[in-house]
Amino acid sequence: SMRGAQAPVTRTPLAMRQARTCYDHLAGEIAVGVYAFMQREGWIADDGSAVTELGKRSLEKVGVTLDPRTRRKPCSACLDWSERRFHLGGDAGAALLIAFEQQGWLRRTPGYREVTVTEEGKTAFFRVFGVKG
Repeated sequence: SMRGAQAPVTRTPLAMRQARTCYDHLAGEIAVGVYAFMQREGWIADDGSAVTELGKRSLEKVGVTLDPRTRRKPCSACLDWSERRFHLGGDAGAALLIAFEQQGWLRRTPGYREVTVTEEGKTAFFRVFGVKG
């Protein structure tokens, strides 16, 4: 039966609330914090539809490479279902997830949406984005 398939938000496991994937980008508390920081600091447009020049330069400094020729939306505000706030989607969102993983801030389990934030990642997310992991 399909009963129980629509689990309420409150039953979201804590680890999934902290960090998980949403399509090809990062979601959860950390992603929402990163988005809020980028918006506040002017790295992205207010509506989340574009990465600013400052944002591009700042992201490059933390090892995030954006694709200038992307065929998809450069970035977007994606509503986070556990947080009821936005996280970064689009090409920039995907680039962030790749960079965070390559730099060892996150560990992904193939085939699962759970994402583990490493000790190094906790330090880095706080240092770069002011986000507590």
